[in-house]
Amino acid sequence: MSIDVSRIAAAAACAATILCSGAWAGSVTISDGWFRALPAGLPAGGYFKLHNGTEKPILLTSAASPACGMLMLHRSTHTSGMEHMMPAGDLEVAAGGTLVFAPGGYHLMCMEPTPDMAPGAIVIVTLAFAGGDAVTGDFAVRGASGN
Repeated sequence: MSIDVSRIAAAAACAATILCSGAWAGSVTISDGWFRALPAGLPAGGYFKLHNGTEKPILLTSAASPACGMLMLHRSTHTSGMEHMMPAGDLEVAAGGTLVFAPGGYHLMCMEPTPDMAPGAIVIVTLAFAGGDAVTGDFAVRGASGN
């Protein structure tokens, strides 16, 4: 039996993030998380709903996953019939609000996906916020068609 030390370290980091996630742990939730995996190691797009169940706005600053060499917050826009993709920067979620990451809008951009980013798999994503809080969620990996 082979032990993948990098996966163990990533799981430990995620567990530590959950344990140290601050006063609003459980009040900020990720739902409907999934990735669209593309062939040949092309970047994968990630989508989800982020609900802020606290009484104050929160600021999403970054994302990480052991299934991605780099995971970025991105946004697609349509201007003059052309689609443009760019880094989204920090994103505020209003108190009691929900921020939706969906095709054609905000999304996660998984650069250098690992072999774990395969249709049928479940990968872990950790979202980090200003102030040091974080939440972790499971994301289903779907094929290029989104199924």
